[in-house]
Amino acid sequence: MKKILLSLFFLLACIATEAKVIKVTLADGSVKVFTSSELSAIDFNEDGTIVITTYDGQQLPALDAELAELTISEETTVTAVYTDTLRFKIDADGIPVDLHSERPITKVNYVYPSVDPQGQPIMLSGTILIPENIWKKDVRSEGILMVNHYTKFHRDEAPTISNGELENMLLANPLNPNYIIVESDFYGFGVTVRFPQAFMQGLVNARSSLDGLLAAREVLADLNISSGPLCFNIGYSSGGFDALAAQKLRDMEYADCISFDKTFSGGGPSDVREAYRQYVLIDSTAYNAVPLLLMVCTNETQQLNIDYSEVFQPYISDKIDKLILSKNFSSWPVCDSIGREKKVHEILADVYCDLESPESMAIQNLLEGFNLNNDDWTPDPTQRIYLFHSRGDDYVPIKCARPMIPFFKSKGFQPSIIPGKTNLQTNFLVPNMGHLSATLIYFIQTLASIEAWPLMYTNGQLNPLYQYIINQEQDPVAIMRQLDAMGIDCRAIIKAIAAKMSNSEGGEDSSIDMLSLMMMLQEQLDKMGLTMQDVLEMSEDSGVDVYKLLIDLVTYFTETPATEEEQADETEQSSETKAPMRRAASLLNALDTPTTPAERNEQMLREWMGEYLK
Repeated sequence: MKKILLSLFFLLACIATEAKVIKVTLADGSVKVFTSSELSAIDFNEDGTIVITTYDGQQLPALDAELAELTISEETTVTAVYTDTLRFKIDADGIPVDLHSERPITKVNYVYPSVDPQGQPIMLSGTILIPENIWKKDVRSEGILMVNHYTKFHRDEAPTISNGELENMLLANPLNPNYIIVESDFYGFGVTVRFPQAFMQGLVNARSSLDGLLAAREVLADLNISSGPLCFNIGYSSGGFDALAAQKLRDMEYADCISFDKTFSGGGPSDVREAYRQYVLIDSTAYNAVPLLLMVCTNETQQLNIDYSEVFQPYISDKIDKLILSKNFSSWPVCDSIGREKKVHEILADVYCDLESPESMAIQNLLEGFNLNNDDWTPDPTQRIYLFHSRGDDYVPIKCARPMIPFFKSKGFQPSIIPGKTNLQTNFLVPNMGHLSATLIYFIQTLASIEAWPLMYTNGQLNPLYQYIINQEQDPVAIMRQLDAMGIDCRAIIKAIAAKMSNSEGGEDSSIDMLSLMMMLQEQLDKMGLTMQDVLEMSEDSGVDVYKLLIDLVTYFTETPATEEEQADETEQSSETKAPMRRAASLLNALDTPTTPAERNEQMLREWMGEYLK
């Protein structure tokens, strides 16, 4: 009777979209928790023994199998606890980075309730990485790093199975930060590996992360391990998209139970529709498995039922099951199977490379609903966000990342490259680094912020001294003026550098030819593949007022250095009187006819920059 009932219950559990959990006592006496998606059969032998068959064909002799509703706080929801080692050794765009740094951890895998892309109940899996010193109670945790994993293809790349580079960088760096990593496998990996993953599918992975974080807190409490006072939301590449999506969903639905000290989103698209359009328009990507994955996951998770012979070129369409849906290959073998040199139009069918075709427009309209910059999100101003993107990203075109800047501005957020100056810190000033090598910059800045947090903030509020510092006018011109007041002649130093750059003799009486300097700047930008417009866009995205900076520089180099008496008088004036913009205003209101060499240089500079200063 038990055999019949359990078989029926197992069948019902599968039909109920994994709403059930099966607790199995294996032949060695150990207890393991499965979800119905992990098991293909439970066989009862004539001798009374039980054999569990997993989705991948593995057969496990068992003593007992019990169908049970388990809450996440029960000890049996922890499916594995074992020791592991993280190592800081990565390869970014062919540049090996090995700090010879490693760190022992305890890895706790667990299952937890959430929903699938159709909103139906499901059990997902996640992992908790606990540094050994925290596990042994030698130190208390500073907090949780909720990591959203980057693009995965192979089933064994799931966080519950293997550790990714970002996890290694965050915990195994020489600073040994005392944080706990919480990471979801996401739908389509771990216990739900038999289902297609939800790559770039709006808020699906965001919910997986947030539900996994809530469950992880309970698991840690059961293990008598403090979660710590801080909580950061982290992700790079597609994980950067998912981290920002998690912030969005948190603001919309989880604000009463989750608050992030800061979200660090790097290298990800925020506008999924524009990502698709850019791949088609550029017709190239250094990671050509991604357009393939985007189309497959959209078709599968949204249940569009489009035949792949209509989506891809013939040499690819018959490989989708093998390359993508089987999850038997990691990304680079998939790229190799496609051909790394293949253009996007050689991957997608012609109708999907025609952005005006009905088929393409239908996909674009669907992807637009996944965008993070839609008006269904009103960002919570109490939350802090960091956006990072390399101008030369060869995986994720910058044009599908920049739309978040005007979106946040429209919601009252002001970008600043200075941490803590506003609640939106941005860095779009990384010019020509590839997607992988830019990961290092993202990691360094993220880690620096996390490590400096206790010094910058007290109970969530900015340290008054740090607040004072970042509120000061500490732009380059202000710093040069301070050095001048200390007796360091910045003008003479820069004149000497300029003379060397222009191969001229220079000298005390030489003047700065601003036009020549700007032309030299343009020459350097040309070597980097950038235009002045690119610089202005990058600066604006990062909250740097390049117009004001240029005007201040012109003002600084064309004014007569103050005498000691004038410097003494200036110290008595108010900060408002000394404001650079007042000097800039007087400069711009000067006579149209130049009367001095300095004024002629300034006039030439303004004419050269005319199209940008309109």
